[in-house]
Amino acid sequence: MHIKLIANYELNLYTMRKGVLVGLFLFTLINAVGQDTIRVMYYNLLNFPAVSPERVTYLRKIIAYSKPDILVVNELLSAEGSALILNEALNVGGLTHFEAAAYVDGPDTDNMLYYNSERLGLRSQLQIPTGLRDISEYELYYKSPGLSESSDTVIFHVYSLHLKAGSGYFNQRKEEAILFKYHLNTLSNRENIIAGGDFNFYSGNESGHLAMRETGSIELFDPINSIGDWNNNAAYAYLHTQSTRETPLSDGAGGGMDDRFDLIFISNDLFENTNGARYITDSYHALGQDGSRFNQSINVPFNPTIPDSIADALYFMSDHLPLFMDLLTDYTADLTTVLKHNQVFVSYNFSDHQLTAKNVPEQALLVIYDLTGKVIYSSEIIEGNSIEISATWPKGIYVWNVISESNHASGKISI
Repeated sequence: MHIKLIANYELNLYTMRKGVLVGLFLFTLINAVGQDTIRVMYYNLLNFPAVSPERVTYLRKIIAYSKPDILVVNELLSAEGSALILNEALNVGGLTHFEAAAYVDGPDTDNMLYYNSERLGLRSQLQIPTGLRDISEYELYYKSPGLSESSDTVIFHVYSLHLKAGSGYFNQRKEEAILFKYHLNTLSNRENIIAGGDFNFYSGNESGHLAMRETGSIELFDPINSIGDWNNNAAYAYLHTQSTRETPLSDGAGGGMDDRFDLIFISNDLFENTNGARYITDSYHALGQDGSRFNQSINVPFNPTIPDSIADALYFMSDHLPLFMDLLTDYTADLTTVLKHNQVFVSYNFSDHQLTAKNVPEQALLVIYDLTGKVIYSSEIIEGNSIEISATWPKGIYVWNVISESNHASGKISI
């Protein structure tokens, strides 16, 4: 309803200058494209619930603020703690659409995945044993409109890892990383791999980090390509995820922000959008990390990037910061090049790079955007008019809008 009201407002303003109209189009598109954006968050919950299950109130605030679609956690201690997260941090305030994977009580602390069931489904899950803790595999699928048993959709392979902690355990972390990468070799469909968690790496040059990137037949990448010596290094203060506290509380580490223990690795197809989803550039971030926390707490001094209540919640919830990134998905992997909406057709001919609009009302405006919301093309269009699209446009999915005083239509084309 919100988007529809905006569209009606745009129709009434059609006679205004084209630049203003395009700006309004962009606002509408950002709202529409946002429906295709999936936020992935990893969070070490510090032995949750242990003796302080009331920490769920802080987690509730963090979740409400950050709004993940996929939440993957480390250091979960019990099925009761998992249910507490689902029922008192996620499905709250009228929300009911979050679901959880099956809780598996493995050795040491456990992993868990929660997901927005309105947009995602869980196809399978698997535990990968190591010498210390299990690595958890979750295969999710995107609920494309019209999804059926015979249709295709976007698949995500999501992994939760928590490697051995401590400066004297470099070789054990490497062995755990190699074991994981060899498991990836066995996948039949190696699509959209997301591997995150608490790796306890002190440096990007550590052998375990190198093994995560290069061992096996599937390369994984740091989305921000920041391979350095992070530990206690002020030059990497903007990347540190631990510790949120300068002075330790009853559980967890103190010392302030001086380590990049929490990371997310992704496969190359998520940069190229070859399997229906892509990483949104610059979306990778540790919540609350403003680069001015070196050896200090997340909430003192004043943190200008988040509300005070969120800074305090991060401080009390865990000694780690949650790490997130955003992915942009296609509605469906078998998208055709002819789309229909409100009786307006827009089609693209691959052989001559011609775009044609049919059933277009008089005095209509055609605007084309890429999936970042950038306006690529804007011009008036009439019935049956063919427009030559530049052959230099990158191949991919584009969003079109046709608008007049009596109609507003939008859809996608594959070029």
